[in-house]
Order: sequence, then C-alpha cells, then structure tokens
Amino acid sequence: MKKIIYSIVLIWGLFKINSCTEPYIPKVVASNNNYLVVDGFINSGGDSIKIRLSRTTNLGDTIKDVPELSAGVTIESENGTNYALTSLGNGQYGSLPITFNPSIKYKLRISTAGGGLYESEFVQVKPTPAIDSVSWVRDSGITISVNSKDLTNNTRYYRWAYEETWQYRSYYESLYKFDYLTNQVNFRNSSEMIYDCWSTDGSKDIIIGTTSNLSQDIVSNQRMVIIPKGSDKISVKYSILVKQYALTKEAFEYWQILKKNAKDLGSIFGNQPSTLTGNVKCISNPSEPVIGFVSISSESSKRIFINKGEVSDWGASSNYESQCKAKIPPPDSISYYLQNDRTLDIAYAITGGGYALAKNVCIDCRLNGGTTKKPSFW
Repeated sequence: MKKIIYSIVLIWGLFKINSCTEPYIPKVVASNNNYLVVDGFINSGGDSIKIRLSRTTNLGDTIKDVPELSAGVTIESENGTNYALTSLGNGQYGSLPITFNPSIKYKLRISTAGGGLYESEFVQVKPTPAIDSVSWVRDSGITISVNSKDLTNNTRYYRWAYEETWQYRSYYESLYKFDYLTNQVNFRNSSEMIYDCWSTDGSKDIIIGTTSNLSQDIVSNQRMVIIPKGSDKISVKYSILVKQYALTKEAFEYWQILKKNAKDLGSIFGNQPSTLTGNVKCISNPSEPVIGFVSISSESSKRIFINKGEVSDWGASSNYESQCKAKIPPPDSISYYLQNDRTLDIAYAITGGGYALAKNVCIDCRLNGGTTKKPSFW
C-alpha cells in the first residue's frame, strides 16, 4: 500500500505541446511533502491489532520508507473507553485482542512526537461473514478464486488480501559441506540441510468487490491470484491463505479510488487520479492532508494447498539444466576450486573418489529467497 500512496500523493507528469521539450516540474514534486500515512485496520475478531504510521516523501527522495516513531496511538469508543496501542518498532503500533461492542462506534486517535494530533471519524464495527470456499482452476496457469455470502444481506462491501507460501527445492540435494578453514569436506547433519525451502509473499494488489447491485449478498469466483504456468510456486507444494474483510460503503469507496488511481497512474492519456479523501483528519492543522482510512471489522480466512502432483504438464520457468551443470575437478583440487570461487559448492560425491561442484544457487535453496524452516501449518 505504501508504494501506491507515494504515487498518489506525489503525481507529476511531463507534457509535450507543439514540440516544446522544456521540462515542467509541478509544485507537488518540489514541495516538502511530509504527510501522515495511516495503514491498517482494527481487528474486532479476537486477533491482535496492528496499525502502521509513516510519512510520504517526494518522488526524487532516495529514502522512500519513513516510519512515524514515538507516537501515541489509542482507540476510543463513543462512551469514553480508551485502549492504548504499544509501539512495536518501525512505525508499527499494536495491542493484544480487544473485545469491541458492535453497537458502539470507535475512532483512532494519534499524537505524534512533533506535536501533531490526528483523529479518525467514529466508525461502526462490521462483522465479516465466513468464506465459503477458496477454489482453483487450471487454465493457461492456475487461477485461484474465493466464494462467500451473507445470508442477512448486510455486508455488501468486501476487501480481500492473501498470503502465499510455497515449498521449493534446490537443483541438487547436497549431503556435503566444505570447511574453508581446514580445507576439509564434511557431511551435513540434519539441521544443516539446504535442499528444502519455503517462501512467503503477500498480496500486492487492492482486491475489493461489492454485491450492492445484486438481489442477494453472494460473492462468486472473486479472483485472488493467477499463477503463471511453470512458476516455481508449484514446483513441490503451494498454499494460499485468503483473508476477507467487511467494509462500510465509505471504506469501499476509499479503496475503490485508491485502486483506480494505482491502475491509471503513469499514463497521461488515461483518467487523472481522483482526490483521495480518507476518514482521518489532522486536528492540530486542519489544512494538512492525511492518507488513510480506519475500518473496524472481524477477519475471516481460509487456507488451501495445491500439490505438484495435482497439476499435470506444469513445466519449469527456469533453465536449471544449463545453469546448474556440474563440473568435476581432479580430487586433489577440490579445495583450490572452492577457495578461489565462492560461488561454487559441493553438489555430490563421485563414485571412486572426488566431488562434483556446481553453482551454490543450485545447491543452497536459501539463496533463492526462502528459509529452511518449515511453517507451522505445513
């Protein structure tokens, strides 16, 4: 969300009129943009709460992530009850689960170290219906969708996020390691194996939907993600955790504008970005813009797994055959090769003596971004 916000707040363009090539730099680029960004929602479903505060920057700035530190953050109810959030570091503030009264409205109150005071509007607590199912179909790749419904017809506005986790393996399962101090080849113990890894990534796009134009509050085949054919995400086993949130109409409209601005950004022939108005205001300086929309709802989620064996003719996205071709040096030259080229590692032992060497990215799965620690839900 932060990347999208930078682009929305700091939009600028170069236009060519009658072959004029002189650059035009709007004031929004040159001005000192330092607006508060409120990212996150208040979870009313018995889970921990996390809010992240940061500041916008100019397009030309080298530092893009500026967390808002040492702020005081509280959740306040209409009847005067306050819940203080604790600083978790790096601009994040959170608390243990809080029980919210669905008949009472709440607001977020922020006081910054620089003396700024910010408040959201009072918002209602929205219960989120359970996800019916998360399904996938094989087309050119794999398309994953969510289905949901609210039999009371009271939700109508939805937002989704997801978290992908996938298991992958290195090209070689090496049982050996090299000690650079003693020039010795040793066996790896079970805690040193680097063949199986897991990677995790979150959703980047804004996924929202509404059933306000339907007679029933039913969401059918709302697309979450498309996995292209040959992706390493399906090389062994894949999992996706889909999260669903109920929105108010006002929150939906905010996310709708945010999504539209992100989609249209960068094209001078498309629609110009709309004004992004959230429900957080600066009380100490009413003319100061604030980015963010505070919502309170429960979270429903559902996880599915896809095994490589369930997907036929998947292929591979990388040419490992050529990249990971092993070389076999003379047995007495192993230490020479490894000491002089740290991109090599031991792939396997040769019958009769010696070892085959290959690029370490083909041996150590961690070098492709993952960790050897198996997730608790795996």
